[in-house]
Amino acid sequence: MATVSDQAICIRHWDFSETSQTVSLFGREQGVFRGIAKGSRREKSNFSGGVDLLTLGDVTAIIKNTTDLATVTEWGLNRVWWTIRRDPVANRSAYYLADCVGRMLEKRDPHPGVFDGLVAALDRMEAGDSADKAVLHFQWLLLLETGYKPKIELNPGSGDTLSFSAREGGLVEGESTSGLWRVRRSTIELLLGLDGSGMVAESDGQTVHRASRLLAAYLREIMGSEPNTMRLVFPDLAGGRV
Repeated sequence: MATVSDQAICIRHWDFSETSQTVSLFGREQGVFRGIAKGSRREKSNFSGGVDLLTLGDVTAIIKNTTDLATVTEWGLNRVWWTIRRDPVANRSAYYLADCVGRMLEKRDPHPGVFDGLVAALDRMEAGDSADKAVLHFQWLLLLETGYKPKIELNPGSGDTLSFSAREGGLVEGESTSGLWRVRRSTIELLLGLDGSGMVAESDGQTVHRASRLLAAYLREIMGSEPNTMRLVFPDLAGGRV
């Protein structure tokens, strides 16, 4: 049993009782963990009035090796992203990013780079950047940090339309057949620029969306299922479409 303190983002929460919550937190140093916050919804408590979804806080928790459920003893609210609470597109995008974290990361497996990337994505939307760009940046970072970086090297003779295989983890030679996705060269060039500089080059919104959509479809294959939140951000992917 250990008492830990960390920065964390709430990625899910459930009402446990009138005064308590069960929460899923993504800690910078602790990774994803679930905990019970007893008394968190009382007016006077150590929880800043409760643990709200997609807020950043300083958390103290007792983590036990004998159970997956930690005891959250303190939560100090650090940051609220107001744009994702006001703008429907940013709201759906933020929920999708939180869902990706919960599905792609093992419990209590620290990924400080992913944590920083999630904060950066939410900060981008708060600053007025497009949700598409924020989602694209985070998906790319998540794939890199979890070891699923797609292979997108372009051959000199590559045409304007290329084949992507989720099974092979990137571009492959061949025409569009079952299991291969056709992608535009401009989509891959945008991802190559992102890989090289960490920034999305000036591009039209459609190219950014196509690149983000490709990564979402690839993530879905890795996860093995389609999150409902993905359908909200990429409705044209619903039902397994590519």
